[in-house]
Amino acid sequence: MLKNIIPNKKLGQNFLINKYTINTLLEILSISKDDYVVEIGPGQGALTEHIIKKTKNYIGIEKDKILCEYLIEKFKNNIDIRNEDILKTNFNSLHKKNFNIIGNIPYNISTKILMRCMEQRSKISKIYLMMQKEFVERVIANNNNKSYGRLSIIMQLYFETQKYIDIHPSDFYPEPKIYSSFMSLIPKEKILINEFEAEDFLNFVKKIFHTRRKKIKNCLSIKNEDLYGNINKRAEELSIPEIIKLYRDINNDGKLI
Repeated sequence: MLKNIIPNKKLGQNFLINKYTINTLLEILSISKDDYVVEIGPGQGALTEHIIKKTKNYIGIEKDKILCEYLIEKFKNNIDIRNEDILKTNFNSLHKKNFNIIGNIPYNISTKILMRCMEQRSKISKIYLMMQKEFVERVIANNNNKSYGRLSIIMQLYFETQKYIDIHPSDFYPEPKIYSSFMSLIPKEKILINEFEAEDFLNFVKKIFHTRRKKIKNCLSIKNEDLYGNINKRAEELSIPEIIKLYRDINNDGKLI
């Protein structure tokens, strides 16, 4: 007999319970029998029970041992649930083919999850995540938007991003104090930054966004500022291609000190 599960506050557990929202998410996911799926934090299995009816290629990664035992009992051992921390999981130990990632992600590890997915993107087909609404807005924001920043640039360099719906707190148990949003990220085939530039470019982005209200020229130590277009603008005003161009102009001239 399945026992009642008490949500673990330390793990940021909020279980999705609204059936209408669950069905909406399943329509967005549109899982087929040929899809390979990794679900992060399946919780009580609100989405899981529908996903495993669509595909046999399913792995669930659940950090909570009690929930792992619950899910194994619920699905009569006919499911691959692993008691692991996704931040420490070896992606090579998962499916042999590229897979979709699905998850309801606590705010406190949202950035770490995205960075992990970025590092392992060669193994990923598509990512579907439910996260805090304000966090999703940061991921998808374009320039001249108050949410636009370093996270927006990192994610949009490597992924096509899309937000689908916002989700009311009452759709969860227990109710969180914030709205959530459901979004997707698809790894890009063509990256605007070369691999050898990536680390240095991201450090450049960090510097120019460090003090958002400052003009870029006041965030860097540069000689001959007049040589560079957009140097008198704030970082949040520039598109990603414009930031890349400015970085390369400064870096290639050896003027960044």
